[in-house]
Amino acid sequence: MEYCYLGACVLIFLFAVLFVLLDKKIAKYYLPQKNFPAGIVGILLSLLLAADGGFTVFQIFSSGRISLLETLGAVLSLLSAVVFIILGLNHSFRYKEGKNFSLINAIPAILCGVRMVLSFVQFTTISIRLADVSSLICYMFATLFFFNYAVVLALIKSKNALKSCFVYGFPAVAAMIPYGVYHLVFRFDTEQVLNNAQPLEMLLLGLYILFILIEMTRHVRDKDSVTLVKEEEAPVVNIAEEKVEGFIASNTSEDENDSIEETSQLENRDTEDYLYLDTQERNDVENEETKNDVENYLTEVQEVPEEDDRPKDYESRLDDIDKLILDISSKGD
Repeated sequence: MEYCYLGACVLIFLFAVLFVLLDKKIAKYYLPQKNFPAGIVGILLSLLLAADGGFTVFQIFSSGRISLLETLGAVLSLLSAVVFIILGLNHSFRYKEGKNFSLINAIPAILCGVRMVLSFVQFTTISIRLADVSSLICYMFATLFFFNYAVVLALIKSKNALKSCFVYGFPAVAAMIPYGVYHLVFRFDTEQVLNNAQPLEMLLLGLYILFILIEMTRHVRDKDSVTLVKEEEAPVVNIAEEKVEGFIASNTSEDENDSIEETSQLENRDTEDYLYLDTQERNDVENEETKNDVENYLTEVQEVPEEDDRPKDYESRLDDIDKLILDISSKGD
């Protein structure tokens, strides 16, 4: 039965590859729609991943044997729980104009990849006959599906991301749902209930992928009806300062600059130690020099000497001057 199970998964994978190769009309981009079943399963899956991650962390610290891969898997389980809460709410309440989250949706793909490595590492310690190869197949297809689904949600330009969701999604559903049902029905652990978390996660992951594929099948568009419009970046406006001919000039007016407290403080700080004292000394020197000039020069010039230093023949010269004035006036007449 196990070989039939693995053979069925391989046949579904080949059918999906053939389907994608023959199809030439599917668009490269897809805008998710409301999907209530996927939203409910995503929220339940987030709760289960959070419980599983917390229980794994508790086991690691209680045992005292810290494994890097197991610790990384527990941390990724907690992060994936947050991602699936966001995805579940987004599936339940989103609109066509809703904005998608970016590549944080790739965390579930990383989780599945780490668990695939953990499954492969466990095979090296036991016989190949006892190895659970089916879990390795489940995580391999789940890793590839969630990686491409994250690319589709982020609207990253790719050639076959949407088609790859169908290629890896169908075999992932065919592998994970039977795996979860089989282990929960025939290998249920009644002693430690949380040991059944991994098969239950497989079942919920398979149902989640199934509901996503149904949504894509119903709402996928052809190439001619889908175009990707890139939003232009808003221009950056710097209102603080502008550069004019190699100098940085403020956009505020002079009145506003005068009212700025920082400017006044800088002026007071500058004039407190240098300009004010220097100006006061210069004024004192000028006043002292002016005072000396007045005392030594102006006062002596304006003083009237007691002795008369006019020439002795001053009166005789007055007569000659009068005669000259009369002569000039007569000639004028």
